[in-house]
Amino acid sequence: MLRRMDDQAQQTLDQIRVNIAFEKMVTSVLTGAALGGALTLLLELLGLAFGGFSFGGLLVAVLDTVLASFLIFLVGFFASVAIGAPLFISLEKNKRRNVWPYLAAAIAVSIVAFVLSVGGLPAATDFNLGIVARIFVPAIFVALMFARMMAPVWRAAEKAEADAAATQAGMGRNGTNIVRLH
Repeated sequence: MLRRMDDQAQQTLDQIRVNIAFEKMVTSVLTGAALGGALTLLLELLGLAFGGFSFGGLLVAVLDTVLASFLIFLVGFFASVAIGAPLFISLEKNKRRNVWPYLAAAIAVSIVAFVLSVGGLPAATDFNLGIVARIFVPAIFVALMFARMMAPVWRAAEKAEADAAATQAGMGRNGTNIVRLH
């Protein structure tokens, strides 16, 4: 009975960790979408400044910004659901807690989004500053921000695991022996 309660408690803790990670993923995606929108607006305004300013051009710049932010969020959210959460679960089982798998997944999603936006394999002329600003920079930013936000959670999990291992070995946190009276 006690073993069953420990398994349930561990499952609950694992689910809480996944929920926290997903929340951090969505927050990172929202911030990345804002960054992508800001970069898009900046590039559009620079184009207007050097190509001739017009109110119609300003309206197009604002609409492009909103569309870019929305698409970045949409792709990022679906990637968090389809790739990010399962990746977190598998890495957490192996106790791998670093940024590299998430950064690789973000870059892979960016490459797929780029290939889909170009409509096939890209040519050398398909790469420009706008594509990099709209697709690749936000994805890298999202992965780095997620890792930054998860760092305290990962440190706490490592500390809890070290404390549990020390308790199982009969040692306290400071290396003293634990005496149980039951």
